[in-house]
Formats: sequence, C-alpha cells, structure tokens
Amino acid sequence: MSFSAICLDVTLDVLANPFGRAVNNGVWGSGILGDHFAHTQERNLASVKSVQKCQVYLVLAVMGMGILAGCSGSDLSTPPMTEAPQLPIATTSTSTTSTTTTTSTTTTLPPTELTTSIGKSVQGRPIDVIHRVDIPGAQLPVDDPTRVVVLVVGVIHGDEQAGLDVIRELRAMTPTEIPANVDLWLLPAINPDGVALNQRHNANQVDLNRNFPYKWGLIAAPGNWEYSGPSAASEPETQAIVEFVKYLRPDMTVWFHQDEFSIAPSSGPDGPLRREYARLTGLPLKGVPGGTYTGVAATWQRKTFTDDTAFIVELGPTLADGEALTHAHAILSVVSLLP
Repeated sequence: MSFSAICLDVTLDVLANPFGRAVNNGVWGSGILGDHFAHTQERNLASVKSVQKCQVYLVLAVMGMGILAGCSGSDLSTPPMTEAPQLPIATTSTSTTSTTTTTSTTTTLPPTELTTSIGKSVQGRPIDVIHRVDIPGAQLPVDDPTRVVVLVVGVIHGDEQAGLDVIRELRAMTPTEIPANVDLWLLPAINPDGVALNQRHNANQVDLNRNFPYKWGLIAAPGNWEYSGPSAASEPETQAIVEFVKYLRPDMTVWFHQDEFSIAPSSGPDGPLRREYARLTGLPLKGVPGGTYTGVAATWQRKTFTDDTAFIVELGPTLADGEALTHAHAILSVVSLLP
C-alpha cells in the first residue's frame, strides 16, 4: 500500500471515528497512526465502517480535496492548476560598481604664438612666420608710436642653419624677458627646400640672397654658388618675403648667415646699433669679403623702406653653448637704439 493510500485510510478512519482509540500501543505509539495500524483487520470486517466511509466520501465531496492534498505528497500526477501567490519580498540590492573615473582638467591658456604660412617653396613646403602674441607689444595698436616691430630671419641659405637656434631661444623667452613695446615676428627659414636638402640654394639652384629686386643682376648660371636666377624675384620664396615685408613693415630686421663671424659696420643712423650688437655678442665689426652683392635681401629692404633698419649677422661655423641665447638677448637689447 502506498503512503498516500495509508494517509487516505487514516483520514477516513479518523473521520469515521473522530475520537480515535487511546488505548492501543505499538511501534507507531498511540493516537491516529497507532489506531490505524492496530485495528486494520477490525476496519476491514466492520460493515458499519463501510457506511461511515461512504458518509466520509460525501463529506469529502463537500469539503473538497483539502485533506487529501495535504497527505498525498508526490502521488498526484496532475499538478495544481494554479500556483501559490508570490509574497512581495522587499529586496535590497547593493551593487558595488568599480568605476575608474578619469578626471581631465583642461586649462585653456591664451596662445603664446601664432604660425602663419606666407607662401610655399619650389617643392611646396610652407614658408612659416611665427608671431609672439603673448607679449604686451603684440597687443599695441598698429599706429601706436611706441610699438616696435622686430623681424628675425633664421635661414636664407639652406646650409647655414645656426640662426634656427637663435629663433628657438626667442620663442622660449617669457613675456617679461621681451621689452613691452616689442612686437616680435620670427621667420625660421625662407628657404625650406634648402634646409631639407642641406644646400645653399633653393630647389631651382638659385641663391635667394642674390634674387631680390634691388639692383638685381644676372650672376653666373645654375650650379654656381651665386647663381641669381633667371630674373629679379623669380623664385616663389623671394616673392613671398617681398610681399610679407611690404605688409609687416618691420622697424628692425635681423638676417642670419654663416660662417664669417662678423657684423658689417655702418656709417648711417644704425651705426651705433650695430656697434652695440657687436659688443654684446663679441662679433668683430668687419665686412664680408668676396662675392658679388647684388639682389641681396637686407640691402633690398633698407633701400626700399628707408625708415627700416635691416642688417646681416654672420655667425661662426657653429654656436658655442649659450651663444644662441646671447644673440637673442642682443636683438632685444639694441631695439632701444633704433634711429
């Protein structure tokens, strides 16, 4: 007999004998289960109980299957039609998320300089000019009589590149190191092709310092170190600088060259300024020997704009430690001596 059948019989017996029998003992002890197993034969033979059991079935029909459901366990082959309602349980979920938060603090500072391309070389390289816009002089109105525009050209002959070091020093200076009335413009190289190829000429084999319009003359032929080009200002680099100087109208322009280690003296109004520059840098005051000097950039600038001061500084073959900074300070120092 299955356990569910036993439970059914016990249930029926209990209902038929609601008070049970309290006097029977056995392995199940006294009470409901003890009465069942102690009087099995007695139940089978008693016809009265059959009637009572019929009554029980009637009762069960009225009461439903509540008691049987409680005792039947896993013998029910058909699952209940409905599930017990789920109790609302308040669940607190603590979620710890490991998040790496990168805090980026971006401080927007005013630019220290602006770079502008004023033209292109024969091979298409930009000719850039750098304007120090973080200094007081850059904020002065164009017509302010105290404003002094200074232009420094680092390279015109592509294999004479020491002037680039002076340009770097001027770019690195703090605003307080530059006179408050100076508007500073820096042109690293007007011959970027020559710098890239480490050669004197531009990519057309023209010596740009013989190609400017003032007293231009045909010098030699391609391949010669002084070849002046087919005509005055024939080269795109020369044309770019001519137009830029016309636009900027600098009060003082310094053109760096090598390797003569000297500065040419002057008997004109800028004579004291050149002498002071020579004193500050240790350069001897002497001219550059040899060569044919027509179509020269600094001469063209002085003769075209007679109020401008433009001069050549011949550096040595190399710069000693600190020498570039010495020249940078000298440029800013002699501004006060401008005629």
